[in-house]
Amino acid sequence: MKHMRIAITAVLLVASTGALEITAAQSAPEREITNVTGDLYRFREIRHVGMFLVTPDGIIVVDPTNPGLSAWLKDELDSRFGLPVKYVIYSHSHNDHAAGGEVFADTATFIGHENMRANLRKPPADAPLLPRERLWDANGNGRIEYEEGNRYAQMAFDIMSVDQSDSVTRSDIWESRFGNRLLGRIVPPDITFAEQMTVTLGGKSVELHYAGFGHTDDTAVVLFPDERTIYVVDALTPDRLPFEDLDGTFLPEWLQWLRYVDALDFDIISPGHEDVGTKADLTEQINYMRDLIDGVRAGIDAGLSKQELVDSLPLAEYSHMRQFDNWRAQNILGAYEILISNER
Repeated sequence: MKHMRIAITAVLLVASTGALEITAAQSAPEREITNVTGDLYRFREIRHVGMFLVTPDGIIVVDPTNPGLSAWLKDELDSRFGLPVKYVIYSHSHNDHAAGGEVFADTATFIGHENMRANLRKPPADAPLLPRERLWDANGNGRIEYEEGNRYAQMAFDIMSVDQSDSVTRSDIWESRFGNRLLGRIVPPDITFAEQMTVTLGGKSVELHYAGFGHTDDTAVVLFPDERTIYVVDALTPDRLPFEDLDGTFLPEWLQWLRYVDALDFDIISPGHEDVGTKADLTEQINYMRDLIDGVRAGIDAGLSKQELVDSLPLAEYSHMRQFDNWRAQNILGAYEILISNER
């Protein structure tokens, strides 16, 4: 009997957005477009947010998100501006932000960080588990049985319809995150960049910055210099803790990533989830990440168990932030797994 807990689309929605959080966004329209400043806009579906910049020669879209939202957005852009989408920029390769670009493929050039192409290639069947995944592989057989894995490995069982008595590989886990056609195909970038890149269209510019390893190894910080706004996804969410157990992220590199972003010249933070913020929110994120990493490291050095570590690291000065009660313990346990796996 195949193990199917809930519908695949619901699994992905909860896993990628933390959609169980009750926020004011639930009373807003499912999809909407809002102006940030000048010709820069945010478009939203539930709690996923992308951006676009309107120029006299066409439109630059950042993060198509999924086919349904992209099709809706294309119709909106046609009716409001009558201009083609000339560029699609990716923040990173995760399919809850990067899928759906085929809607714009007839007019657009796709741009992402150079590591994105490698991340979009399916690993071979015998590919080794990633370091953190090896922590879940209790019997050391190079595969993950259902009872061994955390929710990301277990999600692969659901999406791949793998029998609970079987196991999943690194290739299966990749397929559940990047190859799932229900969320739409990810169009690979036509143009990639390594450190920095400027996209110019209709007299307006968009800067792409690579701040190193953070939420992923291919995350682009998208800076709109004239609008003094940055678009960042998952690696920086104003007034909210990082998502659950820090899936797919790098520590301690994430802290350096945040400090790199802090050195950029901007006023407004437009995140891929939640509301806009300011540099003051970035300062708070830097402090939180520093205290999380230092506290977990100290607990590891003291030989604390996972539960002792959670109990001894209250992080109370951040209790006003969204999802603190739900995600503090998961942040700590995720940081523990990442830092421990770095040493193996």
